[in-house]
Amino acid sequence: MNNMITLQHTKIKVSFETSTHVVGHVFKVTLYKKLLGMVSRYALNQIAAEFERVSYVGIDSSRCGCVMRTTHGLPCACELARYVVGSIPLGVIHMF
Repeated sequence: MNNMITLQHTKIKVSFETSTHVVGHVFKVTLYKKLLGMVSRYALNQIAAEFERVSYVGIDSSRCGCVMRTTHGLPCACELARYVVGSIPLGVIHMF
Protein backbone atom coordinates (compact mmCIF):
# COMPACT_ATOMS: atom_id res chain seq x y z
CA MET A 1 0.00 0.00 0.00
CA ASN A 2 2.76 2.44 0.91
CA ASN A 3 4.58 1.84 -2.40
CA MET A 4 1.41 2.57 -4.35
CA ILE A 5 0.88 5.88 -2.52
CA THR A 6 4.53 6.82 -3.01
CA LEU A 7 4.25 6.09 -6.74
CA GLN A 8 1.09 8.20 -7.05
CA HIS A 9 2.72 11.04 -5.14
CA THR A 10 5.74 10.92 -7.44
CA LYS A 11 3.50 11.05 -10.54
CA ILE A 12 1.64 14.04 -9.14
CA LYS A 13 4.90 15.89 -8.40
CA VAL A 14 6.24 15.19 -11.90
CA SER A 15 2.99 16.36 -13.46
CA PHE A 16 2.99 19.54 -11.36
CA GLU A 17 6.62 20.35 -12.21
CA THR A 18 5.90 19.85 -15.91
CA SER A 19 2.89 22.15 -15.79
CA THR A 20 4.88 24.93 -14.13
CA HIS A 21 7.76 24.80 -16.63
CA VAL A 22 6.01 24.09 -19.91
CA VAL A 23 4.42 27.16 -21.46
CA GLY A 24 1.57 26.53 -23.87
CA HIS A 25 1.84 27.80 -27.42
CA VAL A 26 -1.15 30.09 -26.84
CA PHE A 27 0.66 31.96 -24.06
CA LYS A 28 3.85 32.78 -25.99
CA VAL A 29 2.33 35.94 -27.45
CA THR A 30 3.07 39.35 -25.95
CA LEU A 31 -0.42 39.60 -24.45
CA TYR A 32 0.45 37.15 -21.63
CA LYS A 33 4.09 38.20 -21.10
CA LYS A 34 3.58 39.85 -17.70
CA LEU A 35 1.39 37.01 -16.38
CA LEU A 36 3.61 34.01 -17.12
CA GLY A 37 5.03 32.53 -13.94
CA MET A 38 2.83 34.78 -11.81
CA VAL A 39 -0.66 33.42 -12.57
CA SER A 40 -1.86 29.81 -12.48
CA ARG A 41 -2.33 27.82 -15.68
CA TYR A 42 -6.05 27.58 -14.88
CA ALA A 43 -6.31 31.38 -14.75
CA LEU A 44 -4.34 31.73 -17.99
CA ASN A 45 -6.69 29.27 -19.70
CA GLN A 46 -9.70 31.19 -18.41
CA ILE A 47 -8.24 34.47 -19.68
CA ALA A 48 -7.49 32.89 -23.08
CA ALA A 49 -11.08 31.65 -23.36
CA GLU A 50 -12.38 35.09 -22.41
CA PHE A 51 -10.02 36.75 -24.90
CA GLU A 52 -11.74 34.83 -27.70
CA ARG A 53 -14.94 36.76 -26.86
CA VAL A 54 -13.23 40.13 -27.44
CA SER A 55 -13.86 39.98 -31.20
CA TYR A 56 -17.64 40.20 -30.81
CA VAL A 57 -17.95 41.93 -27.41
CA GLY A 58 -15.41 44.72 -27.85
CA ILE A 59 -15.41 47.31 -25.05
CA ASP A 60 -19.19 47.22 -24.55
CA SER A 61 -19.72 46.09 -20.95
CA SER A 62 -23.46 45.58 -21.51
CA ARG A 63 -22.71 42.88 -24.11
CA CYS A 64 -19.91 41.42 -22.00
CA GLY A 65 -21.75 40.87 -18.75
CA CYS A 66 -18.41 40.97 -16.88
CA VAL A 67 -18.94 37.46 -15.49
CA MET A 68 -15.22 36.59 -15.26
CA ARG A 69 -14.52 39.75 -13.28
CA THR A 70 -17.25 39.11 -10.72
CA THR A 71 -16.86 35.33 -10.34
CA HIS A 72 -13.12 34.74 -10.77
CA GLY A 73 -11.50 38.13 -10.30
CA LEU A 74 -10.04 37.87 -13.80
CA PRO A 75 -10.35 40.46 -16.55
CA CYS A 76 -13.47 40.03 -18.67
CA ALA A 77 -13.73 40.46 -22.45
CA CYS A 78 -14.51 44.19 -22.35
CA GLU A 79 -11.40 44.78 -20.19
CA LEU A 80 -9.21 42.54 -22.36
CA ALA A 81 -10.18 44.57 -25.42
CA ARG A 82 -7.98 47.37 -24.07
CA TYR A 83 -4.90 45.13 -24.06
CA VAL A 84 -5.10 43.74 -27.61
CA VAL A 85 -2.04 45.74 -28.66
CA GLY A 86 0.04 45.48 -25.47
CA SER A 87 0.14 42.97 -22.65
CA ILE A 88 -2.17 42.33 -19.72
CA PRO A 89 -0.77 43.94 -16.55
CA LEU A 90 -0.56 41.80 -13.43
CA GLY A 91 -2.52 44.40 -11.47
CA VAL A 92 -5.80 43.57 -13.23
CA ILE A 93 -5.76 40.05 -11.78
CA HIS A 94 -7.46 39.93 -8.36
CA MET A 95 -5.28 38.05 -5.87
CA PHE A 96 -7.56 35.93 -3.71
